[in-house]
This record gives sequence, structure tokens and C-alpha cells, in this order.
Amino acid sequence: MRVAFDGITEQGPAVDLRDADVDANEVLAAVRDPDDDRVRCARPRSLHERVGFLHCDATVSPVAALAAAARSRGTRSEHDDAILETEDALQSLDVPDVDLASARRRVAETEADVTALRERVARASGEVAAHRSLDADEGDVETAHRTAARELAVAETEHHAAREALATARRRARDARDARERRLELEDRRENLRRGARRELAAAFTPSFERALSALPVPGEPAPLGEFDGPAWAAVAAIARVARLSAPLVVADVFERAPRARAALDAPVLLVEL
Repeated sequence: MRVAFDGITEQGPAVDLRDADVDANEVLAAVRDPDDDRVRCARPRSLHERVGFLHCDATVSPVAALAAAARSRGTRSEHDDAILETEDALQSLDVPDVDLASARRRVAETEADVTALRERVARASGEVAAHRSLDADEGDVETAHRTAARELAVAETEHHAAREALATARRRARDARDARERRLELEDRRENLRRGARRELAAAFTPSFERALSALPVPGEPAPLGEFDGPAWAAVAAIARVARLSAPLVVADVFERAPRARAALDAPVLLVEL
């Protein structure tokens, strides 16, 4: 790890930045930003979001954090294969995007066109018949009748196509509804599996958690996860020690010396003022 803040440049696994004019959150952001050259270090894993900033007000969801610590050490749960299968099923699930309202509107519009043209054809037909009964020239009315009949044929074709499109849209809407229900089922299954995996991993690493508490200068009697009644930050520190962390922890108000913090937490540290 190489650190450069406020004219202070140091390198090594334990750096004290309390004399630098730099905010703790700025240091934390620099650790997590691979493009920020002020802290050159291994890229943090997702666990760093949970335990990467250790101070007296730090809190964490202990089961989820300890499970993440277990995973940082390569431990798997019996649910992991099922989780992957469920995620694959979710990825491959296609939920059609259906505009049923537009299809219905098109049917209504074409139906109205057909109705109007049928009335127009009927009127034209009546006029042709009237002209014939009077033995009058039917040229113009016959032309109007043929024109209306052609337009009606076109409108009926469009209406038929609109009805078929609506039937297709309804089938796709049913498919979409089934797919959404399936997606909800898969999401519920995935969450249940993830919850089970977290419980399993946290239970497996509870002895490690208790040992970490024993090794740390924290208040409260060491105890298994769920029974520890010390401060929340002490649990965070113990979980950080259990984890395998390559990126440095940003530590404030807990340790007086950076080398001591590094040894206790078994991870690279940046000591800061909060």
C-alpha cells in the first residue's frame, strides 16, 4: 500500500494519517476508487462496504457480514449451486412487453371505419336502385357505390388484421403474466436460498468470530454471534479480523497505533481522525 495525502507520503501495511489534513471519508473513498492515486492498494471486495470503515459508531448486520467474511475465505454453502441455477433461470426468463391497449384501440378504430363505410355503401346502393327504378342515368351513383365498396373491402381487411393482432397481443399478455409470476417465484426462491446460505455460513464461522473477539482489545465478553452483548463496533472489528481483506481498513477512534491496529485486525490499515 502506498499513500499520499496532504504532503504525507508513506507506504506499508499500516499508515497513520492522523497528522494529515484529510477527512476520514475522503480516505475511505480513495481506497475504494481504483483511479485515485492517493491510495494505491489492492482493490476492495464487496465486504469492504460492510467492515471497511471501523470507528466507534460503526454497525453492521452481523449474520450477513460474517457470511460475507466466510465467503472472502472461499467458503461455500450448500445452497450456492441452487442460487446459481435460480439466477440463470431468472436471466433466461423472457417477459414480453405487450401493448394491449394499443391493439384494442386499433380494433375499435377499424370497426368504426367499417361501420361507417357499410352505411355509406348501403346509401350508395339505395341510390343506384332508385336511379334504376326511375330509369335514370346511374353513372355517378354507380361510381360512388363502387368506390365505397372498394374502401369497405380495404377497411374490412384492416379490421380483420387488427382483430388478429389483438388476439396475438392477448396471448402474449397471458404469456407475460405467466412469466411475471414465474419471475416472482424465482426471486422469492433466490432470496430464501441466499438467506439460508447466510445463516449457514455465519453459523459455520461463529467460532472464528468468538476467537476474533478474544484476540481484539474490545469491550465485552467474547461470545458466539447473536450472544455477544458488547458494542456494535467491536462486532464489526471481529468480523473484519475473520475476513480475508486485501484492501486497507480505514480505522478511527479504536486503536492508538497503526501497527497495533494492523496486527489486531490482521489486515492493512489506515489510521485516521474522525
